[in-house]
Amino acid sequence: MFFAAFFSIFSCVEDDGLPNPDYDKGSYLNFAKTEGTAGVLAGTNHFDYVIDYETIAAVSGSHDVKLVFDAANSTAVEGVDFQIVNATDNLASGENTGKFTVRVLESGMSPVAKVAKFKLQSATIPNSSFKQEFALSMSLVCNASTFVGTFDVNNGLFGAWSGQTIVQGTDPNTLILKDYIEVGYDIKLTYDPNSGNVTFTPQQTGYLHPSYGMISMKMAVNGAASKVDFCARKLTLNVNYYVSAGSFGDKVDTLTGS
Repeated sequence: MFFAAFFSIFSCVEDDGLPNPDYDKGSYLNFAKTEGTAGVLAGTNHFDYVIDYETIAAVSGSHDVKLVFDAANSTAVEGVDFQIVNATDNLASGENTGKFTVRVLESGMSPVAKVAKFKLQSATIPNSSFKQEFALSMSLVCNASTFVGTFDVNNGLFGAWSGQTIVQGTDPNTLILKDYIEVGYDIKLTYDPNSGNVTFTPQQTGYLHPSYGMISMKMAVNGAASKVDFCARKLTLNVNYYVSAGSFGDKVDTLTGS
């Protein structure tokens, strides 16, 4: 019992499960964590991500700490994809935490993530033996709020037109095609925010065929998925247009942001 209690008090382990050999030896530098994700929302110009660092014990005196970009092991490019807002931070006497700010630039981002790796450097504080690299994954993030607006339509049954309005629905993860085929007939779509897959229930278009009456639309019979790409502002609908007497077959409607 005594041995177990003694061991629990004096055995110090890092959050990642690695022993901390520098514990209680003084002020040593390391990152607070080793990785992070920064998504810049389309239309917002940039996103500021804060990288925290720390020392094992509070410092004595004033010390400068630098955030060093490891270009050789990164896919992101400084000055194109991101900027380091404060490359040098100062730790005052008695402090043991600090932070740097990395500004992720929308102009350099795409939905495909890039990674920037960083290291810590100080002329007066030695580095610890753990958490010495920080990997920041950065990408463009798009959602329904940046997607909605006006669109050009290439409709598989009704032809092409411009000025189509798409708005967000009142229900979660829904889009509304306003007056899609005929005025007064909106089409409600539901999207999966992770996959971009789109589904919809059978709905009337408002168009009355001179021989067969109301034309309605439902998901394609062939099972082809409808998709929304928020970043590209593109909506692809695989649709089956039908009347009570039969179907006009599966069609593809493409809506592209204008």
